[in-house]
Amino acid sequence: MEKIKKWLLGEVWEGYSLFEKLFLIGMLLLQIVVFFIMPDSPIGVISGISGVLSVVLCAKGKISFYYVGFIQTISYLYLAWNAKFYGEVIENLFYLVTMVMGIFMWKKHMIQNADGTKQVAARKFTPLQWLGSIVISVLGTIGMGFALTKIGSAQAYTDAATNVFAIFGQILMIKRFKEQWIWWLLIDLFCIKLWFVQGNWSMVAMYVAWTANCIYGWYTWSKLNKKAEAIGEIALLEGEAA
Repeated sequence: MEKIKKWLLGEVWEGYSLFEKLFLIGMLLLQIVVFFIMPDSPIGVISGISGVLSVVLCAKGKISFYYVGFIQTISYLYLAWNAKFYGEVIENLFYLVTMVMGIFMWKKHMIQNADGTKQVAARKFTPLQWLGSIVISVLGTIGMGFALTKIGSAQAYTDAATNVFAIFGQILMIKRFKEQWIWWLLIDLFCIKLWFVQGNWSMVAMYVAWTANCIYGWYTWSKLNKKAEAIGEIALLEGEAA
């Protein structure tokens, strides 16, 4: 029990600055306050709280984000299915599979800090990777949007954008690229519109919190990338498949 307690503290509290602690508490409080103002289903609240916690852990480069992410993904699947956001359903089924892969891939590339906590070794794009990623994301959104209109998906092209961008963002996350946060930011803005129209305020609050977290994630992962380069982690991985 003591080992579990120590691990939990190391993942969600120790090694965090005062700003990061206040940021985490503030985002969780936002979710709770919105629930009391605009009551939602228990599943919606569970999805919102676990979603906020998981993205903060991801922004911090903590592998425990995957474990919390399982709770969020399963609960969100239920909500998306009921709302007939079929692209979101496809996206989250993809998450369930890739999260298992992500755990094993991140474990191979963790940096030990002076205080004993661990964070992932972040990578960054080359100019060619930037270009290819943008082209794939745009074409994928157009193609999926057209397909979703044929099966009656609500808000088909917005749904397609969140789906394609999220699948791509998930791949970037597993591969430890800091540019994932650009894709997550765009997804969050699309999803705010998606759930606002639907009238689900727990999900709107969650995605507002996630939008703020993207800025925090980009800043943190930029530092993690510099740290990884400084200790030679990235240099050792140049031969690794992208």
